[in-house]
Amino acid sequence: MSGPPAIVSSEGYVPGVNEPEQIICQYLHMTNSMGCSWFGCDVSAFSLPLLMLQLSIIFVVSQTFFYLLKPLRQSILSCQLIGCIVFIWFVRLDNHLLNELFPESGKLVLDTFANFGYFLHVFVVGVQIDTNILKSVHRHMVLMGCMSFLVPYAFCLMCLMSLPNFIEVDDVTYHTIPFVAALTSMTTFQAVTSTLSDLNLLNSDLGRLSCSTALVTDLCSYVIALALTTIGVALERQEWKPFENIFWIVCFLISMVYLLRPFVMWMAKRIPEGQQIKESQFLVVLVTVLICGLLSECLGLNASFGGFTMGICVPDGPPFGSALVNRIDWMATNILVPAKFAICAFKVNLKSLGGDNVFAGLITEVFITLAYLAKFTSNFLLAIYFSVPLQDAFHFAMIMCTKGIIDVSTFSIIRSNEVVTDQQYSLLILNMLLVTGSTRFLLWQFYDPSTRYRTYKRNSILECEPGDFLRMVVCIHNEDNVPSMINLLEASNPSGKQRIEVITMNLHQLEGRASAILIPSTEIEKIPSAQSRVLQICKAFKYFMERYNNSVMVEHFVAMAPYRSMHEDIFTIAINKCANIVIIPFHKRWAIDGSIDATFPGIRSVNQNIMEKTPCSIGILVDRGQIGGPKSVLTRRTEVFHITQLFLGGADDREALAYSCRMAQHHHISLLLILLRPNHTDVELTTEVHEKRLDTEMVDRFRMECKGRDIFIQEEVAKDSVETVHLLRAIEKGCDLFIVGREHGYSYSQLTYGLSEWSQCPELGGIGDLLATAEFTFSVLVVQQQPVKTVNFAGEQFTFAK
Repeated sequence: MSGPPAIVSSEGYVPGVNEPEQIICQYLHMTNSMGCSWFGCDVSAFSLPLLMLQLSIIFVVSQTFFYLLKPLRQSILSCQLIGCIVFIWFVRLDNHLLNELFPESGKLVLDTFANFGYFLHVFVVGVQIDTNILKSVHRHMVLMGCMSFLVPYAFCLMCLMSLPNFIEVDDVTYHTIPFVAALTSMTTFQAVTSTLSDLNLLNSDLGRLSCSTALVTDLCSYVIALALTTIGVALERQEWKPFENIFWIVCFLISMVYLLRPFVMWMAKRIPEGQQIKESQFLVVLVTVLICGLLSECLGLNASFGGFTMGICVPDGPPFGSALVNRIDWMATNILVPAKFAICAFKVNLKSLGGDNVFAGLITEVFITLAYLAKFTSNFLLAIYFSVPLQDAFHFAMIMCTKGIIDVSTFSIIRSNEVVTDQQYSLLILNMLLVTGSTRFLLWQFYDPSTRYRTYKRNSILECEPGDFLRMVVCIHNEDNVPSMINLLEASNPSGKQRIEVITMNLHQLEGRASAILIPSTEIEKIPSAQSRVLQICKAFKYFMERYNNSVMVEHFVAMAPYRSMHEDIFTIAINKCANIVIIPFHKRWAIDGSIDATFPGIRSVNQNIMEKTPCSIGILVDRGQIGGPKSVLTRRTEVFHITQLFLGGADDREALAYSCRMAQHHHISLLLILLRPNHTDVELTTEVHEKRLDTEMVDRFRMECKGRDIFIQEEVAKDSVETVHLLRAIEKGCDLFIVGREHGYSYSQLTYGLSEWSQCPELGGIGDLLATAEFTFSVLVVQQQPVKTVNFAGEQFTFAK
């Protein structure tokens, strides 16, 4: 077998359209090494092994920098770009190493793979966009979105027009500054949603405002750029052909909207409920994406435009959109897209910032800074004008200055077309990394959406007046939660004197879409994938409401958000509806034999966030079947439903006892109140004396309000947590629902000491966590009252609800 040729490729320069261009000649068979490494051949001389080596290096570098910069809350895309820039700069120090890893003959293949990965990524971005956002965009958001691009762009143009009156600027810089200003003034929807998602702000008020405004800005900047480019080419060449191209582009978009989208929607509707997308459907969509990219190239546009518009035509969310995202996104984002950043990093020339062009670089930097400042100021002032809170307006203006992968790709395309210089391209990239990186870090450090949950009044059952509605927010993750929640509501004894207002929240994990959704159930057609489930849940609660006529009012909301920020939607509804308590299901589900059937870590993270930052009282329902099964209150059987309340003392126990007061007045409920006291205490603190007085008053109130009802009060004494556990095990028989507070007074800590050391679920408290283990078979309701904070100011005390 003959050895490999000594020269695998050659390169040189040939005359080009505008200037000499580089040409590379390579042997046709230098694709796969075919095992010639055993004969002393350099495997990296072949295009396929070289591509795999390059992708592996880029992946390792990207993930390494993501791990290093993660404490600064930098996005994976920013870390990929920073890592590639640093790595390429390091490799360029050794020309031999540079030619070995990234020879000129291998850049074409890497660039092709990079652009294909970017093409798929942009398609996924299009799939995740909810087109219904445009229907809900208010006029002020349209104005803010348009001004976010127009104000900084127009401001930079006016400064540029007056610049020659003060200093002399070279022609190249003068004619390229408008493009630099336009690129800086852009705000892409993908960059904003990526920032908000990484910082868990996607479904906050700030997040919804930013998403809607960014979508308008993105659309506005693209339309204006297309119009100005077309008009400019027409004026320069004095022909109408560019307008003919626009005509065909419009025809392409119309066919996508009125032909392709209905076909994709029809295909999505053919998927049975609960089923996954078929392989044939996935292939049809993938081939259609490729065809749209091809047509986009034929129309003179980038292939990503066709992929993006095709993604818009695909319905977002499960089962269709989420399946496409899950299958394509990981490979495209983590393997192929970093190659796109590597190509962009090759074009960053740090040496161009010095030398003879320092003055031109300073002029460019000034205009980039002016564009960012004008963009920030215009967004901030408009947000203030439209009554956005000062802090939110400041952070909103910061978010609108962030940029992402689409911006980087646009910079790269503009540089490849020689619209901007190497120096201007490098400054655009460096400023983007600085502004976006600092924005993400500052938002993570200083913006806390939970501050709007702090009120001057505690919202709890204890503060609910007798004639008012008891407002309860009921959270539902799946259909299994419905029976237990309805029966808990019935156990709450709705009547003419104790009316209940129920706000149900159907919670869905955000899948296959970029923006969060919080809508009333009347607009459920916006989420086709959840329509069937939501309607069934609404029917169940409607039946419950009809049985109680004027005693119960029910209102339904649907929330789709990431688990890590789902509590934001729950808090929003709780505050807007002045809820007294939020009922959330436990994250574990039990089988018939009493064993744990399933565990949902995402639901647990929601519960933990709710318990940490609560705008009202919270109740976690651990349902083992008694309250939602055959022994439920709803069956109206002649047997009695037995509830046990353990009362040690403290705000949480008092809140739980206030809830038990309502339940005890139900004619099918028997309630046992266990007053557990330590056999001795040495605590004589003033605060504890005050707490004991409140505990005594609450017990006396319970005796008076439940006089004549089927209630029993049992006083017990224990000296430590061991005796407390023995007591709990002794009362297990004959109990259907056990109610307990999450935390207890300091003087009762000896009765629970040590229980938290072996706790698996701290959100339930020491006793609640013990009762949720497999040793007990009854259902459990753990109640936490909204905590308060007292602040001394000018000699006076002010109480704030946390």
